[in-house]
Amino acid sequence: MIGRVLDAVRRSDLGYQVGLIGFVQCTNLVRLAHYAIDIHPRYLPRLALVVGTSVCSGPLRLLESAWHGRRVARIRLQEPPIFIIGHWRSGTTHLHNLMTQDSALGSLSMYQAMVPNCSLIGGAWLKSLLSRIVPLKRPMDDMVWPVDAPQEEEIPLAKLMPHAFYTRFLFPDKAQQLFNKYVLMEGAPSSAVKEFKRKYLRLLQVASLHAGGKRLVLKNPVNTARVRQLLELFPDAKFIHVFRNPYDVFASTRHLHRKMLGLTTLQAIRAEKATDAILGLYEVMMKRYFAERSLIPPKNLVEVRFEDLERDPLEELRRVYDRLELPGFAEAEPAFRAYAASQKNYRKNRLELPEEDRRRVDQRWAFAFRELGYGMRGRESTEPVAQAAHA
Repeated sequence: MIGRVLDAVRRSDLGYQVGLIGFVQCTNLVRLAHYAIDIHPRYLPRLALVVGTSVCSGPLRLLESAWHGRRVARIRLQEPPIFIIGHWRSGTTHLHNLMTQDSALGSLSMYQAMVPNCSLIGGAWLKSLLSRIVPLKRPMDDMVWPVDAPQEEEIPLAKLMPHAFYTRFLFPDKAQQLFNKYVLMEGAPSSAVKEFKRKYLRLLQVASLHAGGKRLVLKNPVNTARVRQLLELFPDAKFIHVFRNPYDVFASTRHLHRKMLGLTTLQAIRAEKATDAILGLYEVMMKRYFAERSLIPPKNLVEVRFEDLERDPLEELRRVYDRLELPGFAEAEPAFRAYAASQKNYRKNRLELPEEDRRRVDQRWAFAFRELGYGMRGRESTEPVAQAAHA
């Protein structure tokens, strides 16, 4: 009976929702209470899911803190992380999945992202339970989504503190406000900066423990606008910036928002406001990155064009390893090659970009076309746009 229930959850969107917005730390829910006025009545059952999983996981968090708190605090990352950055739908996930085929590297997993601060105490039983309810594929792009897959750190951060950017999953209308204040840190109190650094570091300490001390390779698009903060934590960190034709990024990001935010929001979503948010967030994110990338020592930064990565992933990986002076490419090459071969039969979504949207992209993102070396209005709107494994 229980097995049938779990299988039914897995076939629905509920497992996906549990992964993204479930298991929020109870104190974080209290700190988000001032957003309650924005909750639409139709989403009260979804709110019950958020609160229910939060309350149920509370004792596990207390136990983990008591049993593992000192152990985690003593963890020191042996080598600075490798940060994969780039706007959403630019190919960061594809590169992340490729690089984590290198057995010498570790990452933060989907399981850890789902249940931050109780992944250690949960052990195999909690991981096994979650693997029974999480869908085999992501609903927005049919990408395989196992609980051991590498995942971005912004998901667990949003479960631990109210000013992580992915609080926008619940309150999408707050996206620009959250990004400006708590990613760009424009007007943010010093306590918010300190809290981000403290909780982010603890996430990586736990990830390092899970990974047996291996060097971490991490992917988080939000970090594209946090170069300065990351360098303050890890002065010798390595950075891989993945970029893609802005037209494709816009079309793919809008598709992502339509699919994903509809499953997580507690607010009513207005399509026009969502489009404005996509245009605005890309603009401020990329301008901040272009302004801060000079802070990274040249030997610690490599730029990767998605189209090159898609065409010849092994050669691009080789270039990344050489440029960043990372060891182990030859040893990992068979695993890289096997993963790349497994992705060849993936069918891309076909997304159209209407002329009106193309004009808006031209107007708002002209600076990025110039900086990244893409021509404007250089493609037909009916050309396939890469999705899933390449985003």
